[in-house]
Order: sequence, then C-alpha cells, then structure tokens
Amino acid sequence: MTTPVQTWGALGSMVQEQKEYGAVANQYLENNEIHDLFANLLKQVLVEQPANPLKFLQEVLQKQSRLCVCVIGPPGINRTKYCQQLATDFKLKHIHVGKLLREMKQHVQKIDGGELVEDEFVIPLVKEELMRAKNTGWVLDGYPRTKVQAQALEASGKAVSASLDTVIMLQSNEATIRECYAAKVASAGFDVAEKQDLIETRLQQYQRHVLTLCEVFQNVARPVQVTGVDDDQSLVYNNITSCMHYRGYSNAPLRMHRICIIGACGSGRSTQCELVAKEFGVVHVDLADLLRRKLEAQGQAPTETPPEYLSDEEACALIGERLRQTDCVRKGWVLDGFPKTKAQAEFLRQAHLWPSRVIRLQVQEPSIINRCSARRLDPVTCQPYYTSPTSIVIRQRLIQCEYDTPEKVKARFAMFNDGAEGATDTWKSVSSKVPAEDDAEGVFKGVADRIKQALPMELAQDPASGL
Repeated sequence: MTTPVQTWGALGSMVQEQKEYGAVANQYLENNEIHDLFANLLKQVLVEQPANPLKFLQEVLQKQSRLCVCVIGPPGINRTKYCQQLATDFKLKHIHVGKLLREMKQHVQKIDGGELVEDEFVIPLVKEELMRAKNTGWVLDGYPRTKVQAQALEASGKAVSASLDTVIMLQSNEATIRECYAAKVASAGFDVAEKQDLIETRLQQYQRHVLTLCEVFQNVARPVQVTGVDDDQSLVYNNITSCMHYRGYSNAPLRMHRICIIGACGSGRSTQCELVAKEFGVVHVDLADLLRRKLEAQGQAPTETPPEYLSDEEACALIGERLRQTDCVRKGWVLDGFPKTKAQAEFLRQAHLWPSRVIRLQVQEPSIINRCSARRLDPVTCQPYYTSPTSIVIRQRLIQCEYDTPEKVKARFAMFNDGAEGATDTWKSVSSKVPAEDDAEGVFKGVADRIKQALPMELAQDPASGL
C-alpha cells in the first residue's frame, strides 16, 4: 500500500507541520520584508544585466538604496515646490528640466510661448544630468513631457545605473488648473487676460501627452490629487511621500503604512485615526462605520450597539472585505479599533494583512468613565458629541447611549483589556503603547513618533545603526 503524498493548496491537503511551517515562514518573510528585498535585487539585475550576477548582487547589498522618481503634472499646481521638498527630505538631486532649458537661451522664446522644446534637445540634456546623479538618486521635475521622452528614460536605465521607482502623477480638475495657473501668472507681474493664450497652449500641451505617459508608466505611476488650496499642500505632500515605496534605512522598498490603533471606548481612538489618515495619506477604516453601512444597505436602522460586541467572525468579515479594496491596497490603511482580540489578530495574519504598526492608546478607567458619561449621540447622523453642539435642533435630539452609562463603560473597559493583550502579543514585534490622557494634538505627536520610529528589526538593516 502506497502512502499518499501530502501537497500544498488545491493539489491536496497540508499536514499540521506544513501549516505551522507556512505560518512561521510567512511571518518571517513579512517581518523582514524579504519579498521587497528580492524584488529590488531582481530589478537591479535586469537593469544592469551584469556578467557576474552573484558578485553584482553582493555589491548591491552593500550599497544604500537610491531613489529615482519623476513628478509630472499640469501647469500651475506647485509641482516644483513638491520636488524641492522631496529632494530635501530624501537627499536627492532635484533636476528641474524647465530651468535647465531656460539656461539655454535659444529655447527661452519657445518656452515662453507655451510650446515644448524638441525631444532631440531635451533627452540628451536630461540623460547627462542623470549621469551626474548616479550616486545620489534624483527627482525629475516636469519630465518626461512626451511619450518619446518617457521611452528614452526607460531605455537609459542601464546607462545611468538607475531604474525608475515611482512616477507621481499630480492630478486636478480643469477649473482648478486654470485658476492656479492664472494666479501664478498674476504673481509673476503679468496681466492674466493678456496671457490667456499662453494658459490655453500649456494646458492643451499637457492634456495631449498625459494619457500616453500614463500608458508608458502604468506599472509605476501613482496618482495624487491636488486641490490647489494652499492649506492642503502639506496633505498633498504627505500623499506623495506615501507613494514613494522607499525607506532610507533599509535595503528594500517600503510598503504602504498598515497601522492598527486600538484603545478602550472614549480613548480618543477615532480622532487619532483621522489625524493619522490625514498626516500619512492612508485610508481610515472604521469598524463602526462599516457596520453602519452594512445595516443601511440591508434596509435596517443603525444600531447603538458598539462594534466591540460584534462577533469575531462578523468583525473579521467586514474588515477583510474593506482592506482588499483598491484604495486600501494602493494607499495603505489605519484600522480604527481592530484587532481587539487574539482571534481578530490571528485573522489578519492568516489573511496576509500584516500590520506594520500596532499602537495601543492607554487611558485610565476614571478618565474613560468621565469621557463616556459626557458623550451624547445624534441618533440621526450617529455622530457623537463630547461638548454641546451650536445647533439647537441637534441639541434637542441628542441622547445618551445605554452603553455610555458608568456601569456599562466599566464593563466595556474590562472587555477591552481582556482582549487587547492577546491582540498585541500576536503582533509583539510591531506593537507599542502611547499614553492618551493628554489633548488630541499631544497624543498624536506620540502616535506619529511611533509610526515614524524604526523598529529594532528595521534598524538592524541599517549599517549605520551600530546593531
């Protein structure tokens, strides 16, 4: 009698040892970002095509990674400002192609008329600048502008010893673009009415070529929306940096932020998640909101029952479906109040949705009771209020949820503490605690520091760390 062969996946069933080994192997690969490391090495080999690949890979591993990025966008939306900031923060060479062309006086008249300089002049100029930046990495400002330039940039990878990591595509609606460019023209001391033809020409030139650029760079292009409002420029820049797939102290590119923020009811968890989403450009995934939307889709009235009373199975199903949607995959995410139990944490592991940070907000029980006791809920919008709203209509319909009474809050606080230890133990290597008794801004400083701070395993990859 022959013994059946145990195989993986759909070809058969796995024995227990295989399951355990697979879980351990996956955790090791994820924690040390081995997938990204080998992807980066493979890319370098394909670009250089060395005669001795093994020796080449040894040399690559001993060098610091270099970031190579292009920023493309319509006229007038502060593209150069973002490029300057990227160059400063990531220690790159800022290659402003428009400025270089203006230094060649024969092209000034054409540029001032809104026309593009011929490819045969621009391509060699840019290639020469990239050669000079071989050891530093670079950010290309406003290049390429045409499909020919894009193809030439891709083809020159081996010559300049670099491959393109990311193309940031700044996007905005046409009305905003016209408004921003008109403001730029006015600030330069020109009459906007007299420059309308210039505005039209430059906008048409951009729109004529942008689709072909997207086709050429479809694998590395990352769209970033620009509102044109000055107050939103820091948010735009955060969204740009979140698309960089790069960490300065690692030999491998960085995946998007995947953050879990957990805390007892009234710990300010949702406020911190909103601030994290704005600062780091990730998607705020709120379990309570997901539950509310599900009930509305089923034609049911929203419930006052807190999401921690959901079964693990229902909570995991809602979270798993949301995290696999395109915006979460592309931008990363911050989970609001999940995982709260060991079972929920294990679900993230088994679903290959590993968090890069798990942050637990710490607030004492008396503070939690005081905060929740003062909280009132608008039954129409499900919006909680900790202070009296200005609208009389809203004030008159506010209610106190039955789960916000001191007795229920004590029970919820105990429930959270019972499950939180198991959740953080599951992700011990990426877990940390932040005191949350302070005001929201003070707490956020601690949260942001934990997100930005290198973990021990990450520091060990940095030759300058001394580890």
